[in-house]
Amino acid sequence: MLFKRKEGFRYAFGEPLEAKIVILINGKPLHGDGTSATGQVLDISPRGMKLRLEVDLSEHKNDMLQLEISFVLDTTQIKAVGEVVWSKNFGSGYHYGIVFYDQSAIENLIIGELKMRRRKEVLKPKING
Repeated sequence: MLFKRKEGFRYAFGEPLEAKIVILINGKPLHGDGTSATGQVLDISPRGMKLRLEVDLSEHKNDMLQLEISFVLDTTQIKAVGEVVWSKNFGSGYHYGIVFYDQSAIENLIIGELKMRRRKEVLKPKING
């Protein structure tokens, strides 16, 4: 799978978004009970994201490593599944590049939520100023 870092647009958050993560190894939850970890969404595009986790997933580099990620950009809970395409040790945690599977409904939801979020960010200083 090709990773398109220079995709049409990528929205970087000033303050990372909290996300709940279920780690899937070869399609099955890493923890049998489906326990989720927490992470931070650092940036996002309609087809992928950069994610920060405390968990080192390098021992699974030979497996099909997927993440089921739940997060809120503006008002709607988004649940997307993606494949880890790169990882990097970063300070006390790890950064991961995630490419979402072809989920046009999720892409459209991400675009719509980002538009609403951005409008609110732009209007907030005007209202307060």
